Amino acid sequence: MSGTAQLPDEGEDDLTRLLAAMPGLASLARTVVGLRPRCGEPGIRDSHVGGPMLWPADEPWPHCDDADHGPGRSAPMVSVAQLYAGDVPEIAFPAGTDLVQIVWCPETHGLPEPQFTGKHCRVFWRRSGEVVHGPEAQPDPWAHWDAAWDEVPRPCTVHPERVVEYPWREELPAELQERLENSKELRDLYWQESLTGGWKVGGSKSWASSDMPESMDCPDCAAPLVLLLQVDFYEDLPLVSENPHTYLCTVTGRHLVWGTEEFTLVREATGFRVDDVADAGIYICSADPQHRALYFTQ
Repeated sequence: MSGTAQLPDEGEDDLTRLLAAMPGLASLARTVVGLRPRCGEPGIRDSHVGGPMLWPADEPWPHCDDADHGPGRSAPMVSVAQLYAGDVPEIAFPAGTDLVQIVWCPETHGLPEPQFTGKHCRVFWRRSGEVVHGPEAQPDPWAHWDAAWDEVPRPCTVHPERVVEYPWREELPAELQERLENSKELRDLYWQESLTGGWKVGGSKSWASSDMPESMDCPDCAAPLVLLLQVDFYEDLPLVSENPHTYLCTVTGRHLVWGTEEFTLVREATGFRVDDVADAGIYICSADPQHRALYFTQ
């Protein structure tokens, strides 16, 4: 394939123009689940970000034993997300399970390849109806982590929303990558229309600040890794009409004005930043979700 991809005229909406300029892209569409976290007080039987988990009374809470914490010291991991199959059935739950729980250490550590640096994270799959909850099992994160830590998500309710997206550009077939390389306008449009930001389940993570890692394979069996959960600094909110200062909260339908306290509480509900970049991903094995989970960021 050679030459420059031609975009249809401006009379079409942006997605229609993109699909017309990239034959075959429509077949690569997939549905992801935006979690749309909002500050709240979720319970142990709720899907949520941060907050209390349904934790077995006879199972110790996970700790990070990395040497960075000091000789003989460990640190409690913190709640990142808890999701039930009834709310997010798109997750590939292992047979007999209906609950997934994700925790990590807020510290950044030097880790083995392919991560180099990142977070120790763990993913637990459970049959929720069989869990005898131990209310004292989960430690208060602020008893160990200073309030300045912005990698301990605030408790938030979630409001799952299905969104269609397209693969990260480096995951596209060669001929579609070539079309993007030949047209800056098309690259810009693909960037705008392809991926979903914010906290989400499934799909692709952006690698805008760096190239994708050369290896995205399971360290236990070499099967391809898939994105379980994307975590993000903020939620993308759609503009309302042409007003550059007014946005729509899709959960409530309310209009929000840029810079107000209400806007910030919606856009940055989790109070969360990850390693001074916008987002990160928790990846699991496509062949066996119970293999070791990996954390990737840019």
